[in-house]
Amino acid sequence: MKVQSFHALYDEDSLMHKVSRQEFSKYVDHIGTEGMQARSSLLQERQYPHLNALVDELLRQNPRLSDSLKNRLELLRTGEAQVVITGQQTGIFGGPMYAVYKLLTCLKVARQTEELIGRPVLPIFWLATEDHDFDEINHLIVPTHDFRTRKLAVQAPDSISRSVSRLAFDQTGVKEIVRQALCTERETPYTKELLALSDRLIESSSTYGEFFASFLGELVDHDIIFFDADTQTVRQLEIPFFERLIQDNAEIRQALSKGIQQTTELPDTFLNEEAAHLFVEDIGRDLLYPGQDFVTKQGKTYTELELLALLYTSPERFSNSVVTRPLMQDYLFPTLAYIGGPGEIAYWTRLRPLFHHFDWTMPLLLPRMGAVMLQAKEEKGLRRHGLSLEQVLQTGVPLAAFDATATKGQLHDSTVLGAVLVEEVTRIEKQELQTTAVATKLNKQLQLALETIVEQKRRLHEQANRSDRALQYQLAPDHAPQERIHSILPWLNRYGLNLVQTLRMQYEQTEAEQLKIML
Repeated sequence: MKVQSFHALYDEDSLMHKVSRQEFSKYVDHIGTEGMQARSSLLQERQYPHLNALVDELLRQNPRLSDSLKNRLELLRTGEAQVVITGQQTGIFGGPMYAVYKLLTCLKVARQTEELIGRPVLPIFWLATEDHDFDEINHLIVPTHDFRTRKLAVQAPDSISRSVSRLAFDQTGVKEIVRQALCTERETPYTKELLALSDRLIESSSTYGEFFASFLGELVDHDIIFFDADTQTVRQLEIPFFERLIQDNAEIRQALSKGIQQTTELPDTFLNEEAAHLFVEDIGRDLLYPGQDFVTKQGKTYTELELLALLYTSPERFSNSVVTRPLMQDYLFPTLAYIGGPGEIAYWTRLRPLFHHFDWTMPLLLPRMGAVMLQAKEEKGLRRHGLSLEQVLQTGVPLAAFDATATKGQLHDSTVLGAVLVEEVTRIEKQELQTTAVATKLNKQLQLALETIVEQKRRLHEQANRSDRALQYQLAPDHAPQERIHSILPWLNRYGLNLVQTLRMQYEQTEAEQLKIML
C-alpha cells in the first residue's frame, strides 16, 4: 500500500478544505493548534460531575478495549483526560467507507492532540443508535453483473419509526447479506477468514450498534472507544441537560435561527427551525414541536411540567435531534474537537449560538480523512483511456452509448427487401388462397430477425464496454464518491483483515487528509 496527497478529491470550495483555513474562523470559536490549546484550557474550568459513572458505562460498552486505552480511559474519571469525537449511523459492516475514514481520523487526531496539549486524549466514536431511519443503515451496496449499484437490504420488522437501538438485530438477514455481497467478489485467500469473523460477530451481537462497534473495533484492534447514548444508564446521566433543553426551548430555537442567519454563505443543511429538537418515545420515536404545549406529529400533547415529570420517571423515552446531539455530547464529555464530513461541518456552524447560550464555546471542527482506493487494474484502465483520476471523478469514464439507429440504418437494405418479399407473398397468397395468414407470419418472422440482430449487437457492445463500466464502478459508482457507496467489506476480501491497520499506519505518517490509496 502507498498513500499520496490527493487535494482534488473535493472541489476547491468544499468545506473539507475551507474548515482548516484561517478565514473560516468567523464561523467557529477555535481553529488550529492555538485554538486546540485554548479549548483544552477552557474545558479544565468546566465541571463534569458524572464522569465517574460515564467511565463505568464506557467500560461496560467496550469490554475488549486495548489495555493502553483502558488505562487512559481511567484518567477521564478525574477530568485529566479529554476527548476528540466522531460519529456515524450504525450501518451494516460499518456502512460507507467514509465511516472507517472518520474512525481513522479520530485515532490520528487523538494521538496528535495528546502530544500538543500534554495530557491524555481519548478517541470516542459516537454511535448514532437513537436515529430511527432504518433505511439508512440496513444495507450494503454491491455491483450488478453490468456494474451498476444494487442494494442488499435487511427488512424492517414493521413500519413503526423506532430508534435503531430498539430494533431486534436480524442475525439471519445480515448473514445472508454478507454471503450475497461476497458472491459478487472473487474468492481470495482472505474470504473464509472474513466470513468466519463476520459470522462470529453477528452471532455475538444483539443490536445493530453492537455489531457495528464490534466489527470496526476488530479492524483497529479495539483501540477506539465506542459510545452508545441510547442506554438506560446514559439517559439517567443526561437528565439534567434534557431538563435545560426543555426549559430553555424557546431560546434554543431562537439561537438556531440566529446561527442559520449568520451562515447563509455556507451550503444549506435544511435544519428544521420549527421543531423543539427533542424526540420522545411513545408507540414510535416522535419529534416534539413547540406551541402552547409541546406536541408530536401524532397529535399527543405535553405541558412543560408533564414533559419534565416524564423525563424524571422515564428518561429512556427521550433522545436528541441532530441539533441537540452536539450539545449533549459537549455536556457529557470534555470535548476538544468533533471530526466530520462536509455536511456535518456545515450544520455544526449553525449551532454556534446554541453553545453560547450555555456559556460554552464550540469544540474545534476538523475534517475527516477522505480517500479513493486505486487498484493496479484501475490504474491500467486509466492509462488505456489516457485519463487522469481527477478527470474520472469529475466527469466519469467515457462510455460510448449504443446507437440503435445506426445499426438499423445498416439493415436498411434488408428491411426494404423484406418488405418487398412480404408484399409479393401477400399478392400471391391472396390470388391463390384468398388469405394473408402466411404473409402475416412471414412479416413477423422477418421483423423478429431484424430486432434480434439489433439486440445481439447491443449485447456485444455492452460486453465490449464491461471493463469500462467496471472502472467507473470501482472509482465513482453511479458518478458518486467511492467513499459514499463502497463498504469496507469487498476491500477486506481482496486485501485481508489487516487492511485498515495498514492504512492507519500509512495515514498517520502523512500530513495529508485527502488521500489516493494505491493498492
